[in-house]
Order: sequence, then structure tokens, then C-alpha cells
Amino acid sequence: MKIIKVSPIALTSIKATLLRFVRLEGERRITAEARDWLAELTPEKLKRQEAVLLAAVEGKRLVGLFVVSKCGLAHSFLVVDRRRRGHGIGKAMASRMCRLLPKLYVRIAIDNEPSLSLFRSLGFAPAKACIGPTGKPTLWLAYGQWTPEDLQVSAG
Repeated sequence: MKIIKVSPIALTSIKATLLRFVRLEGERRITAEARDWLAELTPEKLKRQEAVLLAAVEGKRLVGLFVVSKCGLAHSFLVVDRRRRGHGIGKAMASRMCRLLPKLYVRIAIDNEPSLSLFRSLGFAPAKACIGPTGKPTLWLAYGQWTPEDLQVSAG
């Protein structure tokens, strides 16, 4: 498996594949707002480093996608092919993202135990509790040089 940082040049040609992957493998945990944001993401925004996309690929097949916008304060979601879960793909992608960004925030519904366990195993700390966009109790987890003020300003 290779983890590739999606370049602005590649985004246009693979965006439809990424969106299809999120719809098929996201198990309705990825909000419509996040999918719409990805659909509208432009190469220019990637160039300005407003977002980072990591794709996990086995051969020519997409098996994972981790998308982060504004260090996760705007959007962050990780999707792994359901047939490849439990094989370390999500952990490898999250570890790589942690090395790329000075700080990283993820928002996870408390009923999503696999994701909570994954990010806690990487050293993410609970930073804030809220009701998420789906109406479920949700935790903000943070890593790196994060601050509570970031969440007050950006996460309401």
C-alpha cells in the first residue's frame, strides 16, 4: 500500500473517484456538507494549502482517503474501504497527516468506537464535547500544537 498526498494537478482528474469512494465506503458517517465541500474543492485551494488530501492506494485501487481542511477545524474525515479495515490503513494515513500538519482536529460521534480508538491510540486528546451535525453527541479530538482557543473560534 502507498499513501499519496493528492496534488492540485491530480485533484481534477480523480475528484469523481474520491467522491464515489466517500459515498460508497463512508457508511453515512460523512456529512452531506463535507461531501459537498469536497465536490467544490479546487486545485487553487490545495495550492494555498487550505486542504490536505491523502489517498491510500493498493495497485490502482483506492483503499483509503483522509481529507483535512484548516487543520480539521473546517473539515476532516477518514474513510477506509470496508474490506480493508483493521489492516492499519487508517492508522498509517492518520500518522502521516499528523507529520504533515502542526496541529490536527477531528470530530467523531461517540458511537464510532473504531475511530475514537484509532485516534486515541495516536495520542489525540479529547478537546471538546458537542452535538455534531448529525445530532449525535460528538467529541473533538486534537493533536499537536492545538489550543482551546482554536475550538472556541472555529467550532462554536
